[in-house]
Amino acid sequence: MIWESLDRQQPKPLVALILGVAAVLVFHLYRTYARLKHFPGPLAAKFTNFHRFRLARRGRLHLYQTRAHQQYGPAVRFGPNLYENVALTILMDVNMIVGLMQSNMYRAFRPWTTDGLLLSVFTAEDDATNREMKQHISVYYSLSYAVSSFEPRMDSASRMFFDELDRRFVPKGAQFDVTQWMKFLSYDTMGLMTFSRPYGYVQHGRDLHGIMDDVKRANLSIGPMTQIPWVDWLLHKNWGANLFKREAIAPLLDYVLARISERQEERRKNPKSPSNANIDGPIAEGDFLGYYLNAQERKDNVPLRFVSTWTFANILGGADSTASMLRSVVCFLVEHPDALETVRSELRDKQSTETGLTLPFPQWHELQNLPFLDACIKESLRLDSPFSMPLERVVPAEGTTICGQFYPGGTVVGMSPYITNRYKPTWGDDADEWRPRRWLEGEPSHIRKLEASLLSFGAGTRGCLGQHVALFEIKKFVTALFMNYDIDLVEPRAKSNPYFWVVYPERVRATVRKRELKQ
Repeated sequence: MIWESLDRQQPKPLVALILGVAAVLVFHLYRTYARLKHFPGPLAAKFTNFHRFRLARRGRLHLYQTRAHQQYGPAVRFGPNLYENVALTILMDVNMIVGLMQSNMYRAFRPWTTDGLLLSVFTAEDDATNREMKQHISVYYSLSYAVSSFEPRMDSASRMFFDELDRRFVPKGAQFDVTQWMKFLSYDTMGLMTFSRPYGYVQHGRDLHGIMDDVKRANLSIGPMTQIPWVDWLLHKNWGANLFKREAIAPLLDYVLARISERQEERRKNPKSPSNANIDGPIAEGDFLGYYLNAQERKDNVPLRFVSTWTFANILGGADSTASMLRSVVCFLVEHPDALETVRSELRDKQSTETGLTLPFPQWHELQNLPFLDACIKESLRLDSPFSMPLERVVPAEGTTICGQFYPGGTVVGMSPYITNRYKPTWGDDADEWRPRRWLEGEPSHIRKLEASLLSFGAGTRGCLGQHVALFEIKKFVTALFMNYDIDLVEPRAKSNPYFWVVYPERVRATVRKRELKQ
């Protein structure tokens, strides 16, 4: 009766069209489900990526994926074509994964321009492009450059930070937000390292130029768009969309281009100044932008747009991530007084040696051979990774075998730093606990295995280019802070934080007191 009624009411060609579309849709859904049907995972994940998009917009994707791994095991299907295996590090297949081509998720990080999307070291899909962009600048992120060019700048930022603590909070025991002030410090430090001038956030106690807000808006947009790249193209990465509303990432690119233009004009007017000198090796007056321009001017095949993307990556990826790691190390040490006392004891022992420690800001060469402090930093980065979404790679056309399981070509595989850093077969039954001594126990081979399993900065040739600079900054600041001040948290930290690609930690209120320095 239903079909007879339909036949009477609708023209037959329309019925045929409806049935045809329905058949195609059913067939597509079946193929989507069946392609990786032998992999366990949530039901919605077998048909669509929109559930991940929705969770990423709320900053809760990492919690959902953690629960899924607890239910389904180390290997979970999180999308029609997305599979995640947190056991790769313990099986030592991680290097094979990171060597594959990156998925389309990284396109969300590329700003749209009239000349096309702006590539970066991080977002280049294949290793060849990654090497081409990285080979000209990787030396600038080495410790030798960091110490020679950036240590005085870091000390300058720390001095401004301590001056504001002494002026605003120490005298009356006023509370301050650790999360916010670590951001102020990290942004000003990055400003000094990249442009030879701070943004002024520490001295003014606020987002003076709106750069922090621009970066946050960009990350709030990028995070969800990594889960459905075609939606990002539709809404942001085309001429028509930008004609009506520019993407959230665009103001950052404008700022970068303005600073590059200023520096080029300065170099033309004063080419003999030390900061503008086109010489090999690190110099005290050097900054990232100057080094980038030097690299571009020396090589005929390096386009000026490389300078734009290198500088842009520093702003978008360098400050918020380092700020979150600074916050984590500081808070974990304050929450564990015994560990903090061990760190201070280690520093007192170092101070009593012939070389001693420069006060109030110890120098990098004085901060070597501090194993417990190093362990505290690693353990903090393990539990509070600055990134949480799976680092996606694409299986080549011929397919590949991972952990004994064959994957057809085109399958997207990945690992989440947040989840992998808590995988109990790797880290032990106490993987959810902050226990820095795990980095000091066992044979050297075991410690090397832990270090290889830590994905807070990625892994392999695609590991974070700025990780050495970030760790350099963290170790110097944390040492100076706890030698000069006592910090007390007013209330416990939130048990979890939202991740919109990068983590955006909740507020942490604290008070600060000056410590008596012993020369």
